[in-house]
Amino acid sequence: MTEFMPRLLGRWDSTAKDLLPAYFAMVMATGIVAIAAHIYGMNYFAQFLFYVDLIGYAVLWALSLYRMAVHGKRYLADLMDHARGPGFFTVIAGNNTLGSVFLLVEKNYTIAFGLWIFGFILWVFYQYFIFSALSLDKNKPTLEKGINGAWLVAIVSTQSVAVLAAQLSPLHHWMYLVALVMYMIGWMTYILVMSLINYRLLFMKLDASDITGPYWINMGATAITTLAGALLLIEGQGPDFAEFTVIRPFLLGATLMIWAYGSWWIPWLFIVGIWKYTRGHDRILRYDPFFWSGVFPMGMYTVSTYMMAKATTFTQFKVISDYFVYIAIVAWVYEFIGLVVRIFTGRSRDNVPMKYKTTME
Repeated sequence: MTEFMPRLLGRWDSTAKDLLPAYFAMVMATGIVAIAAHIYGMNYFAQFLFYVDLIGYAVLWALSLYRMAVHGKRYLADLMDHARGPGFFTVIAGNNTLGSVFLLVEKNYTIAFGLWIFGFILWVFYQYFIFSALSLDKNKPTLEKGINGAWLVAIVSTQSVAVLAAQLSPLHHWMYLVALVMYMIGWMTYILVMSLINYRLLFMKLDASDITGPYWINMGATAITTLAGALLLIEGQGPDFAEFTVIRPFLLGATLMIWAYGSWWIPWLFIVGIWKYTRGHDRILRYDPFFWSGVFPMGMYTVSTYMMAKATTFTQFKVISDYFVYIAIVAWVYEFIGLVVRIFTGRSRDNVPMKYKTTME
C-alpha cells in the first residue's frame, strides 16, 4: 500500500510529461459517435458515450494543466513544433463537440453555451499562437516532413465553432452570423491546406509509416464542413434570419461540393490502410492513439450526411448514413477497448512514431 501512491503519482507524471497534444481527438471521436447514436435512437449507448466523453475531457484537461505547470518547457516546445503543434487544435474541436453533446443528448443549453464561449477563446489563442509561432520559426522543416493530415485539424477546430454556434443560433440569433463567418474561414483554409497535402502525397515519397490516423482527417475536415453548412441551411430557414436568404443557394452548392469531395477520399483511405498493413509495417490489433483521428471522421461523416438529407430534398443521403453509423460505432469500440487495455496494462507511454517526438525527448 505504501508503494501504491508513489507508483500512481509517478505514472501520472510520466503520462502528463509525454501527453500527445492530439489526445483530445478521443473527446472529438466519442462525442460525435454519441451524437450519431442519439440521432439513430440508440439512447442508452449515447448516454454511455456522453459519460465516457465527459470523463475523458476532465482527465485530459487535468493532465494538460499539470503538464503546463510542471513540464511547461515541453508544452511550449510542442506548441511551436510543426509536427505536434497542430495536435492542439483537437482541444478546441473536442471542447465544442462535447458542447454539442450537452445540447443534443443532455438538452443542457447553458453548459453548451458556456463551452462554446470557452471554445471560441481557445480557438483565438491556439490558432493565432501556433500559426504565428510556426510562421516566425527560423528552423522550418521541408514540406515532405512538415505537412500531413494532422494540419487539417485546424479546419476541424474552426468548423466546430461554426457547428455549435449554428446549433445555438435559435437562442442567440447573433451566433448565426458568427457560424457563417467561421464556416467560410474553415472552407478557405481547407482549400489551402489540402492543396499542400495533395502535393505531398502525389509528388513526394510516401512510406507505410507515413500513413497514420490523422490522414483520415482529409475526409473528416470535409465532413464537419458539411455539417456546419447543413446546420446553417436548416437554422437559416426561419424569419429571424431572412437577411441571409440571398446566400442559401451558395451555401447549398458549397456544402454539397465539399461533401462530394470528402466522400471521394473514403475509398482511398481504405486502400492505403490495407496497403500499409499488408506490407507488414504494423500490427492491426494494436492500440494507436492517433487512430482516434480516424474514428472521428467516421462518426462525423455519419452525422453530416444525415443532416444533409434533412437540409435538402436529397433523401438518398440518409441511406448512406444508415449504414455508416455502424462503421463508426465499430471503429469507436475497437479503439476504446485498446485504450482500456493500455490503461490497465500499466504502460504510460504511447507507441508513437519517432517523427512525432519533439527535440525535447
